Amino acid sequence: MRVLRDIIANRLLPHVQQPAQYAGLEHNCRCGDVTAARIRVALAFPDAYSVGISHLGSQILYTVLNAMPGVACDRVYCPLIDAETAFRREGVPLFGVESRAAVADFDVLGFSLSYELVLTNVLTMLDLAGIPLHSADRGEGCPIIVAGGTQADAPEVMADFIDLFLVGDGETALATFVELVGQMKHAGASRQEILLEAAKLIPSAYVPSLWQPHYGADGTLAALAPTRADLPAIVHRGCVPLEDSPAITAPLVPAAAAVFERVSLEIMRGCPQGCRFCHAGATTKPLRQRSVQEILATAQQAIDNTGYDELSLLSLSTSDYPHLGELMARLNERFAPQHVSISVPSLRVSEQLAHLPWQLNQVRKGGMTIAAEVSTNRLRAAIRKRVTNEDLLAGAAAVYAAGWKSIKVYFMAGFAGESDEDLYGIMDLCRQMSLARKGVDGQKGAISAAVSWFVPKPHTPMQWAAQADADYFWHVRRLLKEAAQRSPVMFRFHRIERSILEAVIARGDRRLGAVIERAWRAGARFDGWDEHFDQLIWQKAFEESGIDPAFFGRRQRPTTELLPWDHIHGHRSRAALATEWEDYVERMKKPE
Repeated sequence: MRVLRDIIANRLLPHVQQPAQYAGLEHNCRCGDVTAARIRVALAFPDAYSVGISHLGSQILYTVLNAMPGVACDRVYCPLIDAETAFRREGVPLFGVESRAAVADFDVLGFSLSYELVLTNVLTMLDLAGIPLHSADRGEGCPIIVAGGTQADAPEVMADFIDLFLVGDGETALATFVELVGQMKHAGASRQEILLEAAKLIPSAYVPSLWQPHYGADGTLAALAPTRADLPAIVHRGCVPLEDSPAITAPLVPAAAAVFERVSLEIMRGCPQGCRFCHAGATTKPLRQRSVQEILATAQQAIDNTGYDELSLLSLSTSDYPHLGELMARLNERFAPQHVSISVPSLRVSEQLAHLPWQLNQVRKGGMTIAAEVSTNRLRAAIRKRVTNEDLLAGAAAVYAAGWKSIKVYFMAGFAGESDEDLYGIMDLCRQMSLARKGVDGQKGAISAAVSWFVPKPHTPMQWAAQADADYFWHVRRLLKEAAQRSPVMFRFHRIERSILEAVIARGDRRLGAVIERAWRAGARFDGWDEHFDQLIWQKAFEESGIDPAFFGRRQRPTTELLPWDHIHGHRSRAALATEWEDYVERMKKPE
């Protein structure tokens, strides 16, 4: 195994910005000796260090694997543009940040695919490691490339590059696979034999090389099936009880600036709301929760082990945590004397919100963010967003009364059947939220409204919907910016071209792998970042590949069409999702 300490210190770190990102000096590191380990795993996060070091899912898997006997689990993040240049110029292969060992010499390299627009970074990391991009080109000396996370729910676009996907919760499945690798490698098994056994043994394992797609004359997917009769025809999304997922009591403390520098506490997994557009809510059922006592104990240990002065309660809908009132009261009692603040993201706009802020008035104010999504009753009913404007305004007044001066609120635009009335309703709602402060101190509240663009996502009732075109999104942007002039409401908008690409990749099939590779070879990097995203690169990649992106993103699909992720089964059946989609269409035909 190649350990590159001197090469890294002498030939790489002097030539990169923020060398601490590549130095492996984080507090609470726990990777063992990779040269003595029975199985060596590198967890790869295909985004910048500042993003990856804050990713709770990666820290959970890192904790799970390093607790296994004989396993050494290291970490690696995608080098920034300046560092990629230095890696290539100096001939330094990608390495684990703690062990300083070459990533290509590990047994398993596991990617966390959290977002559609990190996929070119996966290719960057494979190439810098000296690992062939295509799974078909990898020999016995290569690590097995595993991927999980959000994008694993619709894995076909990365089928050419990934050896094995683990779909859903990864704690149990990844540990099982790593142990399988150790056993079979010791017995002299080949890479392909290990992958075949994993596909048979692990219900959430999908090995793309063992499945063959067929396409019809109209370009749609006609079939996607295993190439062997002894393989299961269905991949079941993994679901882990929270008691089998470790509470992170000693999280990694970054050595360089990170997007979140605080203790993140997962209090609940799943969401009871059932919003029809939400991929996370659709794929993380059933609802699972941690006890108040466990959360308190984890919080105290994590604060003691990090020195952070902020706690963040994480779940898809924190307001739905059934013991939220008790939890907040006890957290305040415990941590206010320690001057530790509490942030509560993911608050649902409901009656609970109106009663929550008073419980936070003993600590330094964190952010108060509300996901309103839409503004009219017709659209709310159609997307199954179970809130009212009255709930929102009562909650906003309570927020101001507890001492906040401003509120962040999230909306989404571009739903099928949406009208200008729905859009003007966004501005009207924001204006009323601002005026809700008048009754507290006579001032108007500052409203920061972020508008994202609807992206139809797999495994949701909206997976058959067409995404609106760019002209419509620009219309929405102009309308809201004009309406907000000379008001205390400030709008921010997601970049339109990126959301369009996101929809194409989200609903793509195996043929998009060629587009992703072309874009990467042309320089696509960090596509989720405004300063790096280049629409022209992607436009040219689609043209050269002979693929029309509108076929995947802007086409409304019949519920009879085979989708590239239909072989992956989760909590809800395809028939149930289709019934909900048909109900949405009917509701949107009715006037307000």
